[in-house]
Amino acid sequence: MSTILELTTHDPLIARDGRPFGIGQGNRMRGLPWPLPSVVAGAFRTALVTCHGKLDFSGDMPQKLLRQVSVHGVFPTVGHELYLPAPNDAVAEPVDDNKEKIPQLHRLRPQEVIGGCDFPRDGLLPVMLSESQAKEDFKPAEVPAWWPVGKYAEWLVGKSIHFDSSFLSSPRQSTRDHVQLDANRGAAAESRLYATANLHLTHLPRFGAKESPSFPDRFADIRLSVRVQVDGEDLRQTAISFWHPLGGERRLVHWQPCSHTVIGWDCPQTIRDALAQATRVRMVLATPAIFSGGWRPGWLDGQLEGTPPGSSVKLKLVGVANGRWKAVSGWSLAPPRGPKPIRRMVPAGSVYFFTCEHGAAAALTDLWLKPVSDDEQAQRDGFGLAVWGTW
Repeated sequence: MSTILELTTHDPLIARDGRPFGIGQGNRMRGLPWPLPSVVAGAFRTALVTCHGKLDFSGDMPQKLLRQVSVHGVFPTVGHELYLPAPNDAVAEPVDDNKEKIPQLHRLRPQEVIGGCDFPRDGLLPVMLSESQAKEDFKPAEVPAWWPVGKYAEWLVGKSIHFDSSFLSSPRQSTRDHVQLDANRGAAAESRLYATANLHLTHLPRFGAKESPSFPDRFADIRLSVRVQVDGEDLRQTAISFWHPLGGERRLVHWQPCSHTVIGWDCPQTIRDALAQATRVRMVLATPAIFSGGWRPGWLDGQLEGTPPGSSVKLKLVGVANGRWKAVSGWSLAPPRGPKPIRRMVPAGSVYFFTCEHGAAAALTDLWLKPVSDDEQAQRDGFGLAVWGTW
């Protein structure tokens, strides 16, 4: 049985990227725009042991944590509503130079090939704007980074939406300068300065908010939401209400079960109604995914057909709107201890367009915010959470 946790940050968090950092490598710690799923999963698994009191990491405990603990998230929430990252099939066209006007939002769709192309697989169609949508070339306008799940569901079923202050932008980053302390003298070490990039995750900027002296008009008060499932009997004995670091520099976060229902972890009724009669569906990644085929899910065969994990619905891939790949690595506590190999991720927001070849699309509602990555461990780590809609 899964549990929804609410995370409250005490300090700005550090989510490092993979660039070298340390003595002789670089003195600037660069950060990601949002913590990776594996960072959250690793922090929670560590907390289960350290906050238990009678458990430690000896023996087969690292393997048990990997096999028996699933962590999915993390997403911002405002009030009781979950927020999801912007889909890649949403393109905003700026309207004149009048800042008072709302940009026109277009939908990318698979289009019939007019000329030749060198796509990696036969049968794939280019995902782009139609001629009627893009009569003239334009530079896309900014799209909010985080969408409320209610508006997200409307977008997934083909309804028109307009950006307002309920949409949120990426978290603000700040840079802090630090000094290394000499343990013997208790003073600053000579020529040992370094800088860190910090994410402020207590508030997120409201998209398009005008300059206002009122802080709530410019920023939304948020909490972080994570879904966890603990299968081990000894691990379930840990009371999940603790302060524990998340990310770099041991920045503290309070972890506790959510006292209210978070709207969005379960499939919205709007999506259920739309998928009931659908023959064309799209899959949007809510967290970065790791596939054995790079951009292509390993559960698709050479004809681009297959069934997503946990479902019997046979799908055929028609087109993909994905961003540039991202890298993820880390450090393994399980034997053999050491650095993990670098893996390529399909970024969150990537959109996969399918046609239903066999089975009812309505069954895909059971996969709402469930992992579609190929590897079972990647699924338990929260990579590849997906939402579903129509096109």
